[in-house]
Amino acid sequence: MKTVFSSTIEQEQEIENLVKYFYKTVFPQFFTKNEILHFMQIGVLHKDSGRYAYHGTLKSAFQIMSCLQVILTLLDKKITCTSFQLDTDSEDLLNHNIRLLSENGLFFPFTHENFNLLVETDDERFSYVEPANQFLI
Repeated sequence: MKTVFSSTIEQEQEIENLVKYFYKTVFPQFFTKNEILHFMQIGVLHKDSGRYAYHGTLKSAFQIMSCLQVILTLLDKKITCTSFQLDTDSEDLLNHNIRLLSENGLFFPFTHENFNLLVETDDERFSYVEPANQFLI
């Protein structure tokens, strides 16, 4: 028998906030609107859409938050400084955190190569809106 601690409400909210930030700010820099809509349909960065199940433990929530923040830091550097290229250590760090996300139940089917080029942004910005419910109306 193994005792585990469940994640806190604040951790779950922080994970949701980070996911929203990815959809609202990060993804539009690297992907087109249609690609982002496809990501939403296939469950990118949603719990239990990956190979492993998210169990809501304190450890997994902390790892997910840490991984998302590391990935955000690396990608924000790429966004703010367009001439910035990921070196091999940064690529390894990015791929390691992507693997940890998958192991903790978040579906993130990307590698560092998906974030090499910034997308030309147009006037119509994509915005992620949280659905009011999960039922199809």
